[in-house]
Amino acid sequence: MIYKNAHELIDLIKKKELSSVELLEALLKRVEKVNPDLNAVVQLDAEKALEKAKQADKDVAEGKELGPLHGLPMTIKDAYSVEGVVSTGGNPLWKEHVPEKNAEAVQHLVDAGAIVFGKTNVPLNSADIQSYNDIYGVTNNPWDHERTPGGSSGGSAASLASGMSPLELGSDIGGSIRTPAHFCGLFGHKPSYNIVSEVGHLPPPPGHISTGNGLSVGGPLARSPEDIEIAMDVLAKPQGQDSLAWSVKLPEARTEKIEEIRIAVWPEEEYAEVDSEISSLIRQTASDLKSAGATVEEVPPPFTFKESDDVYSKLLNPLMLAGAPEETLKQLDQLAKEVKDDDMSSLAKTARGASIMYRDWVVVNARRQYMRQQWKEFFTKYDVILAPVCVVPAFKHSHGPYQARYLTINGKDCEYWNSTLWAGPAVMANLPSTSTPIGLTESGLPVGLQVTGPFLEDKTCIAVSKMIRDVRGGFRIPLGYEIE
Repeated sequence: MIYKNAHELIDLIKKKELSSVELLEALLKRVEKVNPDLNAVVQLDAEKALEKAKQADKDVAEGKELGPLHGLPMTIKDAYSVEGVVSTGGNPLWKEHVPEKNAEAVQHLVDAGAIVFGKTNVPLNSADIQSYNDIYGVTNNPWDHERTPGGSSGGSAASLASGMSPLELGSDIGGSIRTPAHFCGLFGHKPSYNIVSEVGHLPPPPGHISTGNGLSVGGPLARSPEDIEIAMDVLAKPQGQDSLAWSVKLPEARTEKIEEIRIAVWPEEEYAEVDSEISSLIRQTASDLKSAGATVEEVPPPFTFKESDDVYSKLLNPLMLAGAPEETLKQLDQLAKEVKDDDMSSLAKTARGASIMYRDWVVVNARRQYMRQQWKEFFTKYDVILAPVCVVPAFKHSHGPYQARYLTINGKDCEYWNSTLWAGPAVMANLPSTSTPIGLTESGLPVGLQVTGPFLEDKTCIAVSKMIRDVRGGFRIPLGYEIE
């Protein structure tokens, strides 16, 4: 039961073949059994959740109108405020913060009938691709406890993959939905910019309003693309005061038929070298899609990866460094004066971001808008583009100073922050992108690819994700986590 997809569970509840109480109790037992080894679920609100589950079952029995997520228990990333539940954002300064109301995205899920019974782990301020902090400790990957489930929605991914929750809400500015999905063999959708509210997200600090930074988005993680689709129908709403006048109606998928889809494939890139097993699995997926009738061509977008990354880093780093200690900013300002223009190391990019003037940021943003137009023209020839999510599969825990960390790709060491390179193009251009599982490495680690599509055409990405699931198999239960 606990590994059934969310839409299947909702259907069973509405048909009275499964009660919300039964499902919640099964999930709580699952948390009790597997969470001690994973440390994914860091807060429980079981008592209130049980009362809500009882009410959900009563509503079914009385024939009341039911929402699309009616009676579905789920966990929520600890970057979102949840009413009456400690919500920390992984920051020790907020370890006793108990919100008086839900984040807007959480409230949309609740209004649709979802029952939040727990919070899942994140890194400090959701600013890492590993999930650990000084409040709750380290979250492990169900596929290998010595490896990270990713970040910053790593607790979300571990909870889903291990059967502790059927649906999750994450957030993404540097792959924080897509990378954990890739590391744990799940589906994760980074929506088009500004269609899912981030009001009530942490950071910024409690009491501040998170909206309109031009890059970050909230979105769902799940074990099926159908669940992603249902969640997006619930979550895609204007945020904050925009709701007074705006509405969101996403266009339908360009096609649901594999023989009509036009797919570009971008499996590797010299600037952002990818583990050979990942690029090989992407090419195999492309071949499978072609054999099934899709039009497939291996072609990159109409600009260099370096150009895209330069724009992305200059937009991203000022946001990530907002509120950094003054001494740190002074050091980065000095470094920015010293680094060469062609130095694209993570430290050099961070330094440039820390010192960028607003007038310079405006110029960079103009470059971003030009690239967005190039993407728009690209998607007149192709419906989506398939690319790596991350340069490596899930790697072993590494929690030392950032500059001392490294990744090994094809036998060579590279910078730790290379892990975020492939997340950047979709974020920079505000595009939707769905992380989709495509198989396992020889050592048994999950691999995903990202399906990126035109702005606001989220449903096309999800439709292609379904096609890939049909030819590649989709989510697999991690070894050792099967239900007896």
